[in-house]
Amino acid sequence: MNIEFSLDELASRARATPSAMCAFDLAFHDLLSLAAGMPLYRILGGYRNRIQTSVTIPIAPVNENVKMACERANQGFRMLKIKGGLDPEEDVQRVQAIHRALPNHILRLDADGGYSVQHALDVARALENVLEMLEQPTPADDLTGLRRVKEISPIPVLADQSLTGPASALKLVANRMVDGLSIKLVTCGGLRNARQIDAIARAANMTTMISCFIEPALLISAGLSVALSSPNVAYGDLDGYLDLINDPSKAGFILEDGWLIASDVPGLGYTVELG
Repeated sequence: MNIEFSLDELASRARATPSAMCAFDLAFHDLLSLAAGMPLYRILGGYRNRIQTSVTIPIAPVNENVKMACERANQGFRMLKIKGGLDPEEDVQRVQAIHRALPNHILRLDADGGYSVQHALDVARALENVLEMLEQPTPADDLTGLRRVKEISPIPVLADQSLTGPASALKLVANRMVDGLSIKLVTCGGLRNARQIDAIARAANMTTMISCFIEPALLISAGLSVALSSPNVAYGDLDGYLDLINDPSKAGFILEDGWLIASDVPGLGYTVELG
């Protein structure tokens, strides 16, 4: 099976639709690993068989966020990704309140491009001793602002919406605009491009995070395969299937105390239940 040729042919026809490329990419890789009788993460490198994932805490009143965080902690999650970006002062209050309730948990803040440079730096300084990372502080197209935040911020800064594929990864890495890259398969066009982005980051001694949207277990399985294949993937953010109702794809991996553990099922390791 000539995956590279097939994907190049498809890319010339679906260049502006990375989600469509992602679907074909996943299908080809699934077929390849099914034919080999091996789980995909082992085909891709098999560096490990598990990774710890964060779980998302959406924007809500601070007291509700604390309750949500404690509920997730009781489910075994040790890493919490807190959504923000609408109100910097409230974001600081939100993170600090969750930290007081769960002082031993790892906290990340995802601003979704909602801050100015000054607001991002104010938040980073206020939460210097609380946050593990700050994700996409400035708007996706404000690369100058993103680099400014990275240069001054006391905590690591990751790109998310500013990263759309290997070309943008090369620009972000070559100009040292961030400390790490958050890779979403649907955004970048699938496993092949995700692995290229990780390789670009690794060559520059920059770590990556494999992330997701609200997605079916099928897509999470694919992201997990990439995360498990590379020693350069330092962070997992693969919780999107938890919020999806009536997902026809059933995960082949296991979620245990915040860890995603691969199975030995060949392919992407999922099943589909219809009807």
